[in-house]
Amino acid sequence: MTAAGTLILVATPIGNLGDFSRRAAETLAAVEVIACEDTRVTRKLLRLTGTSSMARMVPYHDHNGAEMRPWIIAQLEQGKSVALVSDAGTPLVSDPGYKLVAACREQGIPVQAVPGASAVLAALAVSGLPSDRFMFAGFLASGGGARRSQITELCDLAATTIWFETPARLAQSLSDMADIMGPRQAVVARELTKMHEEVLRGDLAELTSQIAGMSRLKGEIVVLVAGKSDDEPAFDDAQLTAMLRAELDGQRLRDAVKSVVETTGLPRNRVYRLALELNADTDAAPDRNA
Repeated sequence: MTAAGTLILVATPIGNLGDFSRRAAETLAAVEVIACEDTRVTRKLLRLTGTSSMARMVPYHDHNGAEMRPWIIAQLEQGKSVALVSDAGTPLVSDPGYKLVAACREQGIPVQAVPGASAVLAALAVSGLPSDRFMFAGFLASGGGARRSQITELCDLAATTIWFETPARLAQSLSDMADIMGPRQAVVARELTKMHEEVLRGDLAELTSQIAGMSRLKGEIVVLVAGKSDDEPAFDDAQLTAMLRAELDGQRLRDAVKSVVETTGLPRNRVYRLALELNADTDAAPDRNA
């Protein structure tokens, strides 16, 4: 039986309806309220799986979370059972569910989980990359500068990094990763558990070329990148900028970049980008002797 006054996090399939567990179906059939990322998607899932539910369905997503959380908490405090579902996979993975869970914990409201499908874990399982340590980093930013900052921030992690990305931006994101991380092994997992499931593996430069040559790429995409190895030198942007500043004293930019690349073994594109930024800052600085 479903406990009254309990928030229940229910995982839904990421593609294959066969991954919808009996416990998940029984839970959604028994609760009084279902908070959904998209009520239309959840109604379709219940229809396709033959799950009968009299629960009131309400939307709960990024845009209405602040407004809906107090209402959901009030239902729970009145003793009603509430299930939280996302459109696909496990709630709280790249959605605002954690804020609702945090609010429940603050109010002393019990929270339970009905586990199931997860694109993050499914991709990690089939990737062949180290799975003893990993970090899910969410969606990559749409803007180039913000995206490169995200990648740079996690570049030195000695753990597999997992990202979500859209088909339209995938090639550029892989290119940015290759520039910043170098020739690390990576995996692109697409349409997991679905009919057209595809898992591509290679170093970041190889995957960039392969994806760039594919037309009309579709589907949900997970990108996994191997962590920094023990023999891979660690240099952050501040260190590289200092090295470039020293090399640029009396040398052309191209020669300075070459020298730093040879010293560090880092991808030329990453060093060159920093050199251009440093050069631009130097050009923009006021002449104090004028």
